Amino acid sequence: MRELTSFDTAHSAFGEFILMRSSFTDTLTGFRQIEPEHYPDQQVMIRLDAAKKLISELQRRVDYIESGIEDVNTKTRYHS
Repeated sequence: MRELTSFDTAHSAFGEFILMRSSFTDTLTGFRQIEPEHYPDQQVMIRLDAAKKLISELQRRVDYIESGIEDVNTKTRYHS
């Protein structure tokens, strides 16, 4: 699974969007001699309404983590 290692943002007030450049690493890097997958850097545009929803959801998840509330779906939701 990818792990976000860095990001940078820019925005357009006129266009009402945010640009996010992000870099990732493979979470299995250095684990049991597994060959890590290399992920290219990405740039995405996020419209203002989607950015607000994303911020709200991320804050909710941060609040849960800081309160010690585990997401019961985490173990099954992200299996491929």
